[in-house]
Amino acid sequence: MYKMLVTDLDGTLLDDDKKIPEINMEAIEKLQQDFGIIPVIATARPLEVARYIANQGGDVFQGYIIATNGAILMDLQKEEYLINQSLLPKQIRALIEVCKTNDLEYECMTTKCEVADASYSYRRVIDPMYDNMGVEFNYQEDLENYMMHLEDSIPLFSVNGTEEELDEVLSKLKQIPNLQISRRCTRTTPGVDEQGKLETICYHDIMQEGVTKASAIETLANYLGIDKREIIAIGDGGNDMEMLEVAGLKIAMKNASDELKTIADVVTDKDNNHGGVGVVLNDLHRILEKKQAEAEKKKKCLEDLESPKGIEPGD
Repeated sequence: MYKMLVTDLDGTLLDDDKKIPEINMEAIEKLQQDFGIIPVIATARPLEVARYIANQGGDVFQGYIIATNGAILMDLQKEEYLINQSLLPKQIRALIEVCKTNDLEYECMTTKCEVADASYSYRRVIDPMYDNMGVEFNYQEDLENYMMHLEDSIPLFSVNGTEEELDEVLSKLKQIPNLQISRRCTRTTPGVDEQGKLETICYHDIMQEGVTKASAIETLANYLGIDKREIIAIGDGGNDMEMLEVAGLKIAMKNASDELKTIADVVTDKDNNHGGVGVVLNDLHRILEKKQAEAEKKKKCLEDLESPKGIEPGD
C-alpha cells in the first residue's frame, strides 16, 4: 500500500494558468481520506509560492512542502524546517561570473520569491502565478548587487538560455565546486526573443551539492517511517528525474520530457491542462480499492478455515 504522494507543481499539478484543476484536488483528497496517503508538494518554486498553492488546496496540503528543488523541507504544522540549505556567497559569485562572461540570463529563488534580471524581461511573458498571488514579479535592474546584499538566503540559482547556449556553458558551471546542477528543464511559460518571436527557454537549476527533490523526499520518508517503495511521485521536467527514480510508483505527465517518460512506470493519458494528475490518481484509487477488497476477502477465508466447523468465534 502506498503512504505518500509527491507531486511537482508547474506542468503537473497546476494547469498553465497556475491553478489546480478540480479533478486533481478531488482525486488527491480521496486517496488521503480512503487510504491515508499523505500528499506533498515538491517544486523548484520558492517556499512562500509553494505555500500559496498549498493553501489553495485547503487542508489537503497542510502537512509538508518541498521547495526550491529540495533545498527546503518544511513541516507546516510545526512551522519547522526539516531541511534548509542555501548557496554560499562564493558559489553565487562564481555562478554570476560564468553567466556574465557568457552573456547568459540568470535568476535566483529566495524563500519568498523569484528574482530575475530586468534586462531580460522581454524573454518572459507574465507568470500567471504571481498574478494569482496579487504580487508583482521581482525584476531587478542590478541583479548582481541585489543578490550579493540580500538578507534572505538563496537556496536556488537558475541559469537560463536556449539549448545551444546552455550546452556551451554547462562544462564551465560544473567546474564550480560543491554544486548540484539539475538536468536541463524547459519553461512552462513561453519566452520570446528580442524581436518578440516565441522561443523555447531552457534552464538549469543549481543548488548545494546533494540537494534534489529526491534527497528531500528521502529525508521526509525517514522522518515519517515510510519506505521508498510506498511513495508515488508525479512530475514532468528534468528536475523531477531524481524524484521519480526513488519512488515506488513513478508517474510522468503526458506533457513530460521524453527523458522522464523513459523511467516512468506510468505516463498520464491527459496533460496538465486536462487534469492528467486527477485522471491517473482516480485510476489508482480504483486499483487500490480492488486490492483492498481482495485482501479482506482473503483474510475472511483464512479466518473461516481457522474456525472449527459449526462453532462461531466467541462461542
